[in-house]
Amino acid sequence: MRSWAVRPSSAALAERRSLTRIYRWGLLVRASVGILAYALTIYLDLPIVEDAKFYEESGYELAQNWIAGTEIDLGELGGGALTGRYLVIGIALFYFVMGGLRALPLLLIAYSAVTALVPLYVYRVARELQAPEAAARRAGWLVALSPCFVFWSGSLYKEGLALLILSVAAYHTLLLLSRWNRRSLIILVMCDAALWGVRTYLAILLGLAVSVSLLWGRLAWTGRFLSVPVVVRHAAVLAAFSLVILYVGVTLRTDEVLLESEEGFLVELDVRRGGSATEARSGYLQEASIATPAEALGYFPLGLFYFLTVPWPWQVGAFRQNLIIPETAFWLALYPLMVIGMRRTFKGNQPGTVFLLVLTGGTCAIYALLSANVGTTYRMRSQVWLLWAPFAAWGWEVWRERRRQARQGRWVRGRSRALATRAR
Repeated sequence: MRSWAVRPSSAALAERRSLTRIYRWGLLVRASVGILAYALTIYLDLPIVEDAKFYEESGYELAQNWIAGTEIDLGELGGGALTGRYLVIGIALFYFVMGGLRALPLLLIAYSAVTALVPLYVYRVARELQAPEAAARRAGWLVALSPCFVFWSGSLYKEGLALLILSVAAYHTLLLLSRWNRRSLIILVMCDAALWGVRTYLAILLGLAVSVSLLWGRLAWTGRFLSVPVVVRHAAVLAAFSLVILYVGVTLRTDEVLLESEEGFLVELDVRRGGSATEARSGYLQEASIATPAEALGYFPLGLFYFLTVPWPWQVGAFRQNLIIPETAFWLALYPLMVIGMRRTFKGNQPGTVFLLVLTGGTCAIYALLSANVGTTYRMRSQVWLLWAPFAAWGWEVWRERRRQARQGRWVRGRSRALATRAR
């Protein structure tokens, strides 16, 4: 009996080739930039990846203790090792498997191989939003090659893990919003739990965004009532996220700024924002205060504007700040296209659009109050740009189509006038 294998369609093959190219280029540029950044930091003593260098050193020290059979608490390595525990443990596991060999270039390549998956998930997010393949492909390339994603994903920063977790969580949330998928639910819960070890507030925002989008969506209407299976599934997802947040919040210790302090949440936030603004050379709005609800509310619009736009082209300062000015200007030009893309995706996938807007909107709200220097803003803003990339790519496609139709319309009108003139 002859068996016939099902061959993928030409469209599927083309999509696979596109994703392969995106991944290979994403891996190449991430690994290259990461190795170069470390070389400049170590051999030329340039302040490029100091925090990442600390994570790498902490991971190596932890691995050495494991190999020696001694126990060590992450807190003994420094506060940064505790807040970045997932990254430090991952680095330690790599060095432990390598037998204690400090093969930093191999570590950077391995880390880049993992974070280079982010553009592929952005592509899939765009497709789940019902964006055309060309727009999804453009979104993938945007994330694969944009310097902010390349640098943070290739240099052993926590942002590389945050971007990966956010992209995976966004994709599987969109899958759940379109159809029930037990595997996606499990992965989504795991992503939310993982975010507690990277950025605690993102875990809370992810649970909130998923809840709002599930309540927004209408997956199966029977008359005036939502069908019982969908209600049960929604309740299961909400309960799962509630349990994860409750369990991790009670059992894990964390120093993130969203936890209440003895002085009060806003007072603690104001202290951290003020320190960030005055200690860094690229600090801004040093005199601002957000210690009271009225002050925070009044500061929020200005803080949000700075978070989404700095550094401006005329803000020439330190070497690293000057490097990111062209990219920031490029993304500023994409903001109108993002609005166009948001409007288009809302028409085709309302729950998915609501999910992304709630998640990124909450992120913007936090960083508008917390970010106070260009370096921090540039780092944290990548989390927002990541999930806005599909909107920008689809907005570009819509704008191009409108221009094409406008040119065609002008040509038709001109042709009609010419024919009318000849007829006279």
